[in-house]
Amino acid sequence: MFNTTTNVVAMNLRNELRGPRQNTGDWYRYMKEGAESVHSANPNVLVIISGLSYAGDLSFLSQKQLDLTFKGKLVYELHSYSWYRGSANEAGGKYVQGVMRSAGFLLDQGWPLFICEFGADESGTNANDNNFLNCFYGLAAERDLDWALWALQGSYYLRKGQIGVGEVYGLLDPSWGQLQNANFLQRLSAIQPPSHGMLLFKS
Repeated sequence: MFNTTTNVVAMNLRNELRGPRQNTGDWYRYMKEGAESVHSANPNVLVIISGLSYAGDLSFLSQKQLDLTFKGKLVYELHSYSWYRGSANEAGGKYVQGVMRSAGFLLDQGWPLFICEFGADESGTNANDNNFLNCFYGLAAERDLDWALWALQGSYYLRKGQIGVGEVYGLLDPSWGQLQNANFLQRLSAIQPPSHGMLLFKS
């Protein structure tokens, strides 16, 4: 499992669980099995674990942590968009409260939390997304969040049966030749440098 590939540093378990059959009982069982399998196959990589509701909810971990045989290499992930629970269609304070309830409390417990997917309509005309970005940037700067942006591509070769569909959340324009919104990238660069030093893992 990429044991000799040194630039593979992490394995992510099951993207965006969703639907009526998702439940915490299965989550604890199968995330534990998956995490232990990854660790057994490659003890050198980080194990990244997401929650329920499209990776938007880890609130159940406030009551019971995941019981694993290994330590020091577990990372939790969260997705965050304007339409997610606790998002910023109202006030920034409510967005922060929602994020802290759904997963942010893990930071205060000493666990690494990775916002591995966030993004917004880069046309700049979506009021909800603009408000969301203001709130997200503020929280990311204050808590020194680690994050990854959705998305780079400006279009899709094929999506839902259509060719060349544009991606309004894409960093690049539909031609992939230039930025869709230079102001977006400029604002993003403000939260790129770490502000709280090195990431430490709970042992």
